[in-house]
Amino acid sequence: MKKIGLSLFVYLIALTIGHAQKQPYTLTWRASHQDTTGKQFDIVLKNNHDKVLDMSAYDLWFNSNYHIKEQGHIKYTLSDENGNLYRISFKEPISLANRDSLVITYSTDFPITHISIAPNGFYLQSRKDPRQVTSLPDPHITAPNLSREKHIKMLADLYDKNALFEGDESQLILPTPQSITASTGRYEISTGFSFYIDAALAKDLSGTFKEIHQDFSRWKPKNVNQPEKAQLAIQKIDGLADDAYRLSIDANGIRLQASHAKGTFYGIQSLISLFPANYPESKSISVPFVQVEDAPRYGYRGLMLDISRNFKDLKTLKRYIDVMARYKLNKLHLHLIDDEGWRLEIPSLPELTAIGANRTPQYADGSGIQPSYGSGAHVKEKQYLSKEEFKALLRYANERFITVIPEVETPGHARAAVKAMEARYHRLLKEGQKEEAERFLMNDFQDTSTYFSAQYWQDNVMNPAMSGTYRFIAHIVDEIKSMYQEADVPLQLISIGGDELPTGSWEGSPLVQALMKEKGYSSVHEVWTYYIDRVHAILEEKQLTMAGWEEIGMVNRGKGMEVNEAFADRGFVLDVWNNTIGGGQEDLAYKLANAGHNTVFVSASNFYFDMAWDNRFEEPGLTWASKTDLYHAYSLLPESYFANIKYTDRGKPLEESYFAKKTRLTPEGAIHLVGLKGALWAETVLDNDALDYMIFPRFFALAERAWAPATEWESEANFDKKAFDKRYAEFIDKVGSTELPKLRRFAGGFHYRLPAVGLKEKDGKLMANAEYPGFPIHYTVGTRENTSAKPFPSEGLSLKVGEKIQVFTTDVDGRKGRVSTYTQQ
Repeated sequence: MKKIGLSLFVYLIALTIGHAQKQPYTLTWRASHQDTTGKQFDIVLKNNHDKVLDMSAYDLWFNSNYHIKEQGHIKYTLSDENGNLYRISFKEPISLANRDSLVITYSTDFPITHISIAPNGFYLQSRKDPRQVTSLPDPHITAPNLSREKHIKMLADLYDKNALFEGDESQLILPTPQSITASTGRYEISTGFSFYIDAALAKDLSGTFKEIHQDFSRWKPKNVNQPEKAQLAIQKIDGLADDAYRLSIDANGIRLQASHAKGTFYGIQSLISLFPANYPESKSISVPFVQVEDAPRYGYRGLMLDISRNFKDLKTLKRYIDVMARYKLNKLHLHLIDDEGWRLEIPSLPELTAIGANRTPQYADGSGIQPSYGSGAHVKEKQYLSKEEFKALLRYANERFITVIPEVETPGHARAAVKAMEARYHRLLKEGQKEEAERFLMNDFQDTSTYFSAQYWQDNVMNPAMSGTYRFIAHIVDEIKSMYQEADVPLQLISIGGDELPTGSWEGSPLVQALMKEKGYSSVHEVWTYYIDRVHAILEEKQLTMAGWEEIGMVNRGKGMEVNEAFADRGFVLDVWNNTIGGGQEDLAYKLANAGHNTVFVSASNFYFDMAWDNRFEEPGLTWASKTDLYHAYSLLPESYFANIKYTDRGKPLEESYFAKKTRLTPEGAIHLVGLKGALWAETVLDNDALDYMIFPRFFALAERAWAPATEWESEANFDKKAFDKRYAEFIDKVGSTELPKLRRFAGGFHYRLPAVGLKEKDGKLMANAEYPGFPIHYTVGTRENTSAKPFPSEGLSLKVGEKIQVFTTDVDGRKGRVSTYTQQ
């Protein structure tokens, strides 16, 4: 055994047992055995190849979501290569023979508490010839040890929480209508049912109505030309808002009335919500007698998808448009651009996708940008939407009454754009076209500013003193606007991002210093409002409304960012996310709305779908904003955030006086709270299955809060925990028993999260329950694989001492939910 290093330990261990695995090299990641802080971990690289691996001939590269401090020693270095990409270089010969393993122990700034925060994207790169790259497999991840006492308590706490929401009643329609009255009786429709639709509405709904018709293809519905002869009559009437409808179901049939195609569309979704999960395969179904009058609570009901960090293609985006439309969301905010990728083709600037959408280990030669978020040595082709694909997406969304809001992230989070335009500059300069080369250049080569962004980038900011920055923004906006025009879809709103400008940005730029002198600015903070003014003028000239993250409506007057009242009359639409409990800005959305800013509440605490579900290590996601299970997501009361905050899981309890000092939403502010939005940031979301898992079922809480009317207890004065929990129990019954099963086949199918199982010993028996209904609980005994699962008995299970079981929910496709293990003592 050979030991190298001080704070980074490297051990060479000759393994003499076991068999070489199929892969030439394997990786394991685990908590370090000597760790007491939760911040020290081992990376184990094993050579399964017959050939000796000389580690001194290679550098070992990987990504980490959490920052690792650089560490050096006479025999090795661990270096931060920008943006949480790390390199380990060995300075002495270290040879791995067959079955030898290299154990590398390192430390992070923060504990790694969940599986998807572990490092990924490993590869070896030859020092002699950097073109030679060896991709390493994803590491086998070993969860940190948890004491039996903590493990049993976690399972029992989950059981007790699940037990609070067991009930027999179910929400009828999701999202809840503005007004719904149910009465005794049900109406049955079966194969060959008759329907009527007003000709004008049918024309406006021609595309989507064909899809709805396909849902009933086995039913062979018959179109009749008189509403009174139809079992299902869709009629056009005067006097309703464009997104409103009326739905009546009684012994005489089903009547849906609306004044506009949009309201008709939403009414059809409500009718489908009344159907059982298996309706496409059924020959007849019955629906309850109801009287519904409905319109949305908020005009802006959105979902933000980050397709920059890990790209999602047109097919995936269409699936999500379908499910948004089904549950009446109407704004798809596409985060197209960030440090780690530019995802929209701009034909006039080919470097944006040739460089900015190409993550490669060969980035040093200028052919792309560096690996991020697990991309490693894998260079994927065409990781962006082509112009034609984007136009197709716009039309597809528009047919479903969804507006696509493009986000061009500026001035921070802009590294992919900055580096692409830098590559363009060098290309054109070599061709002798200096003026054209500088046209879209956005970085000052003399800038000595020192900063670290939220993702530890040190070169990701556009320079606000350079004309190229504004020419670039104007050009991109023109290009995007032309795509909307060619798609025959209106563009009214565009987001310029504007969040998380790193502290220290611009301070070392001679160009910025010259600008400050020219304008008489005493602080670089004043350059921020100058930048926002310049960009706003560009968009205003193009007759576009400017949207962005909360910072575009804020200003730093020397004590941190605060509300900028001077910008309230600009008509900006602010996406306000910062309400993390205990972070000090829990009331920021209300402050901005009260000041007159049009505010979309993007509650990071409730609707950031990249947050982990709970404390279990197996749950993917980040935790900086919250741990958000379905109850926590549902708990958001948009206009009375503090009414039930003491019941939410916020870790260390905070005093009531802490929240008493916070700003409340005023009646005037409520007018400017224009909507709600959920967000999925994709740092840890590497594929579509992960995307589905993180979004569903929490998506349903967003849909409910964005559409459903406020309840009588949605205020601090009237909040009723018992009534809230009863409503939640009805909600999860609807979600688990009906809506999630519908997603199995809808829009190609979604791999949603199955409920976890709580376990608790009561009266000598082990009892089990699930987080939401609709999915049977099974168990296996022992640790052998391929053991057949048995239904978990409702009366509980008696176990022998030493007997170990695994308990989980299943669905009809054989998928298993998170496994809860229990060993009888």
